[in-house]
Amino acid sequence: MKVLVFDIKGHYAHYKKIYATTSAISYVIPTKTSLYGYFWALACLEKLDDKNNYLRYFTNKQCLVGIGIQVPIIMQRININLRAVLGRMKLNDNRKPTTTEFVYKPEYRIYFWHKNTSFYERMKYNLQYQISEYTPTLGLANLISTFIFIGEFEAKLQNTDNLIEVKTIIPKSKFIDFDSNALIDNENEIIEQSMYPVEMDLERNVTERDDVILDRKAKPIKAYLKEYYEINGLYNAVLF
Repeated sequence: MKVLVFDIKGHYAHYKKIYATTSAISYVIPTKTSLYGYFWALACLEKLDDKNNYLRYFTNKQCLVGIGIQVPIIMQRININLRAVLGRMKLNDNRKPTTTEFVYKPEYRIYFWHKNTSFYERMKYNLQYQISEYTPTLGLANLISTFIFIGEFEAKLQNTDNLIEVKTIIPKSKFIDFDSNALIDNENEIIEQSMYPVEMDLERNVTERDDVILDRKAKPIKAYLKEYYEINGLYNAVLF
C-alpha cells in the first residue's frame, strides 16, 4: 500500500489528557483522534452541516497513522487566565489562572494511509502544493501549525521474530518486548503515555484507547513487535 509522509510543527502544541482539570496536562504527542481534525483541515472533501460529520471518514480503521518524533520533547508550563463563560470580556468577569502544559517547538513526522481514494488523493495534492482548506493547529485553535511534504512511499506489512528498529511511537497492543542491551547502547530515554485515544465515534466519544511507548530524545527504538510496516525498504514504522 502507499502512504503519505509529512512533517507537522509549530511553536507550541497541547493535547489535553482526559483526567486533567485545574492543571491542564498535555500528551507529548498528538493523539490519533486529534490528527483526524488536522487531516480534515488539510483536505476536507465537502462542507458539512454538522461539524462532527467528518468523523465518518475515520471510523472502522479507514485511516492508519504512524507518528514519529523529529526533535527531543521539551515541555513548558504557562499560566493562562480562563473564563467561566463565553463571549466578550466584561470588567467584572472572574478569571481563573490555570497552569497549562505545552510541548515547546514540537516537530512530528506523520505516516498517513486512508481507505478512501478521493480523500487520500486530496491529501496528497494539498500536501504537495502547500494547500489547506482550513488552518491546521496542534491541539488548540491558536496553536498554528505548518506542514512539509516528504513524499509518497510504498509500505509493506511485516511480521518477524527479529529485533526491529522503528522511528515511530509504539502502541502497547503492537509491542512484545525490548532488548535491554539495545536500549543501553542507543541511550534511549523511553517514556509511556497512558490512556491514549485511538478511535472515537461520531459523537466524539472515545471508543478505543491504548498505552503508547516513545523515546523522549527522538531516537529510533529497537524492540520486538507483533507487526510493523517497512517504508520504501528504508526504515520501519508502526501504523495503527
